[in-house]
Amino acid sequence: MKKLKFKSRVIGVAGTAVSGKDTVADYLVSKYGFKKIVLSDYLRQEARKRNLSLNRDSLRDLQYKLKEEYGREYLVAKAIETIQKKDHMKMKNVVIVGLRAPEETKLAKEKLKAKIIFVDANPFIRYKRAKSRKRIGFAKTYEQFLHEESLENAAFDFHKTIKMAHFKVDNTCPLRKTYAQVNKIAKKLKLKKIS
Repeated sequence: MKKLKFKSRVIGVAGTAVSGKDTVADYLVSKYGFKKIVLSDYLRQEARKRNLSLNRDSLRDLQYKLKEEYGREYLVAKAIETIQKKDHMKMKNVVIVGLRAPEETKLAKEKLKAKIIFVDANPFIRYKRAKSRKRIGFAKTYEQFLHEESLENAAFDFHKTIKMAHFKVDNTCPLRKTYAQVNKIAKKLKLKKIS
């Protein structure tokens, strides 16, 4: 992988299921002028190419296949390609959402000098959020939700990714507290709010 020709400020967002990773990323977009890259978008794009269903189980299986074929850092490598293809100003500040495996988190830190934010929330609140979304393939009960999450986390060595985070955000509620935490991180990173 070639070296980036320009210096981007990159923030990677990892987090538990339905914890509010997009909420944090969208706040960085709206208040600090970041461009957002969602790793699962590359997964959905590949699923469409292969005429696969876009439900949770199908995407999870595809992710396992892609990581077996191309390595566990496949999705973040696609994000790096995107950043390299765009012009300097469009990709000056980038937030990458959905880091899972430690290999992709490590690559983001090494190649992009990314600062990693880990987002979490109370498990029962996350379950209620998942239930309200009514997406195909989501767990019917709280116990199933916890069981499926533990299986996924083990498969991706997610505990290692959590340890690689520079910052943590608790998005249990209310949102103003979440945003206050992001503002504190932004201050430490010397980010400037857009007017």
